[in-house]
Amino acid sequence: MAGNEPERAMTLVSDFFRRDARAVSGFAFDAAQPERRFTVELLVDGLHIGAALADHASAPAKERGLGDGCCGFTFVVPETLLAHAKMVEARLANIGAPVGAPLLFGGETPAQAVAPSSHGFVEWSGGLRFTGWADSNDGAPPEIAILIDGERVATARAENWRHVDRPRPQAKFGFDVTLPDHLADGRVWTASFLVGRGIELEGSPVTFVAPPGGLEATLAKLDAPPGQRLTAQFFDRLMPGALPFSRYAGARENFAPAAPAPSEIFIGVLALDGEGVEATLESLETQTHRRWTCGVLPCAESALTFSPQDLADFLRDHAGGIAWFLFVAPGAALNADALARFAAAADAHPDASLIYADYEIGGWPVALPAFDYERMLEQAYFAPIFLIPRATVECAVARAKTLFRLANLTFDEKGAGEKTVHLPGPAMRMEGRLDDSGLLAQATSAHLRQRRIAAKVDPVASASAPRCRVQREGGGKVSILIPTRNRHDLLRACIDSILPATAGVHEIIVIDNDSSDPQTFRVLEQAAQKGVVVVRAPGPFNFSHINTLAAAKAEGDLLCFLNNDVVARDAHWLEEMASRLADETVGVVGAKLLWPSGVVQHGGVTLGVNFGCAHDFRDRIDRDPGYFGALEVARETSAVTAACMMTRKNLFLELGGFDALRFPINFNDVDYCLRVREKGLRVVFTPHAVLTHHESASRGKEDATSRFRRELWMLRHKWSEALAADPFYSPLLALSDPSYSALAWPPRSLAPRRNQIQPGVQPPPGY
Repeated sequence: MAGNEPERAMTLVSDFFRRDARAVSGFAFDAAQPERRFTVELLVDGLHIGAALADHASAPAKERGLGDGCCGFTFVVPETLLAHAKMVEARLANIGAPVGAPLLFGGETPAQAVAPSSHGFVEWSGGLRFTGWADSNDGAPPEIAILIDGERVATARAENWRHVDRPRPQAKFGFDVTLPDHLADGRVWTASFLVGRGIELEGSPVTFVAPPGGLEATLAKLDAPPGQRLTAQFFDRLMPGALPFSRYAGARENFAPAAPAPSEIFIGVLALDGEGVEATLESLETQTHRRWTCGVLPCAESALTFSPQDLADFLRDHAGGIAWFLFVAPGAALNADALARFAAAADAHPDASLIYADYEIGGWPVALPAFDYERMLEQAYFAPIFLIPRATVECAVARAKTLFRLANLTFDEKGAGEKTVHLPGPAMRMEGRLDDSGLLAQATSAHLRQRRIAAKVDPVASASAPRCRVQREGGGKVSILIPTRNRHDLLRACIDSILPATAGVHEIIVIDNDSSDPQTFRVLEQAAQKGVVVVRAPGPFNFSHINTLAAAKAEGDLLCFLNNDVVARDAHWLEEMASRLADETVGVVGAKLLWPSGVVQHGGVTLGVNFGCAHDFRDRIDRDPGYFGALEVARETSAVTAACMMTRKNLFLELGGFDALRFPINFNDVDYCLRVREKGLRVVFTPHAVLTHHESASRGKEDATSRFRRELWMLRHKWSEALAADPFYSPLLALSDPSYSALAWPPRSLAPRRNQIQPGVQPPPGY
């Protein structure tokens, strides 16, 4: 056809290398047509394995100045193929041109086949927030420069932690940066992230858009049609806005709840005497709610103790007819609307057993969960400020003489937790924390004795908050279920590490899913000689199906699901998890998991992160206390990972086990935990059981596969309301990954809330 431009000859620049034990990567770039993107096919010993579009950011391509560097690809090769592979090669699909040089297997890996080292990585976490990691030349946290149109707009210090698999598992310096607010203008921006002497991180440059206050709010101001606003709402859930904690002081007014409705309730305020009580009394004079009277309880043995007789005298002489009493810690200064918020909550929830609110310590927000009984036992997290009815205060005259015992007294009666109300948003501020773990342990022991629960309670020194450790007596026989397919090295290490914890009392069941490796057969035979039971589960890998199949054959009262790439670090983890199930209100227990690098892999699960869910504290190193000590104490979460999860056998079978149809590989643990919560039982994460997890070492990561996407969509369809309102995660905290690392911008609903799960819906087959 006349006028057509002749087709330009291709000038291919490419490379192909091995990233790790199972992953191969490379890039394919046409120097004659830089905008062109190739489809690359992978061949193992001449057999076509798969194809991928070479459009990913590639650090080696960027270092060579090949266009924008987005011409890379990665394949994860099935281990069954690599076990006997001689040669792996990449070619351009439909063209046949080789990409780089073939990789030779079955011997030493050629030097040129090793992946070039990366200097770091960056990704957009929604809004103006970016996270990643960077290498350091001198062992000090490196500095990251962020440029837009060649101008530096921000600088970040990589002072967090990030687990990196390549070229070996290790902890890297992680960073978390929020760009200046003026970039949240709804325009499309492109930012470059540089480390050291101008070295660009993998994933950079990053194109992003950040509407002011979220896309939904922006469209609402523009009076957009409802359909567009629904789409915007979904976008905001996928890419939520975030604000660093360091900006809290300047944005404090934006985190204040709406003005509460006027109330006629009269509140008796009881402050513990001590340093700072004057600040409490002065703050009472500024309250917008004027119906109150105040008493100061003199200290007894220490700052957090009082005489029960003084409390009785106040009730008799100064609080006749008062139905609600607010207790505040020494030095607490109430916000002007604090009493108004508590009074409005008491009006809205007249049957409440206890009402508590968030607070600030030293100018930093302490954003609390909805009622968490396990965390109350080990941390008494709401003790600095709480409201209780008169009947509980009258009971305290006979049972309590410390602030901690006052805080847990309500829960001496079963069912009180269901009537406990949390007010999101700080109601007061204090300069120091409550600092007496010994008194906390005494109060927790007294409460458990009142509930007739046999337990050992020990105080624990802490730098973040007072805490103690509770170890209940009881549990039962445990059956440990370990699914496996080949990977004899992982299986042997797993079994050897957990044998000391079983001590001949518990049962180990290995579920063999079509292993073909002779060495794996030998490991199974050796394990059987040590009393390990081997259950055959042939067919395609379906985590839910094979575990549910084995659970029916287990002899234990308790089931512990354990991945074959998990290694125990001591002999006490199993006892710790089983002891949590000695409480009849607990249905599931999860453990703290670390990557081999020492970075936390699992510290519980938060719902709603990017409208899905995420492991907590994946930016923390082992022994980090976590946000307000959340990694130091046992606490409730909406879900835990089945990489190491314990539950009751009868409960598991009653609920039909894991859902093998909807969640064969991913999110089966989250779905099961939420179904357990629907039955009114608790899910507990304990940091006192610590194991190492080589995550997805046996199967490889598959968060980009079509199967993963399908199961994520199923999670969103079935549990969308639960994902939108995790009771154990504050609406003040950002729903971006990692959780607990930033403030939500804007905050979600700050309405009073209870510990309730939003019910799931069952999509019909085929959806």
